Amino acid sequence: MPQMCLYLDEDVQEMVKMRAKERGSSVSSYVNEVLKKNNENRPPEKLLKLLGSWKDDPMEEPEELPWSMDIKRKTL
Repeated sequence: MPQMCLYLDEDVQEMVKMRAKERGSSVSSYVNEVLKKNNENRPPEKLLKLLGSWKDDPMEEPEELPWSMDIKRKTL
C-alpha cells in the first residue's frame, strides 16, 4: 500500500489520534476511512470543471403566466 507523509497542526493531530483510538483503529486506517467517506459522493472532476464555464445568461426562473392563458380542458 502506498505511503504518504502529512503535516498537521498539533491540535488536528491529537484529534485524529483520539478519534482513531475511540474506533479501535490505527491513525492510518482512520484517515483512510475519513477520506474515502468524504469523497464517495463527490461528482467527477470533469463535471466540477464545467461549473461556471457557461458564457450565456445565468439561469433565471421564468415569469409565472396568468391562469387565464391556460388551455381549456375537457371535463372527465
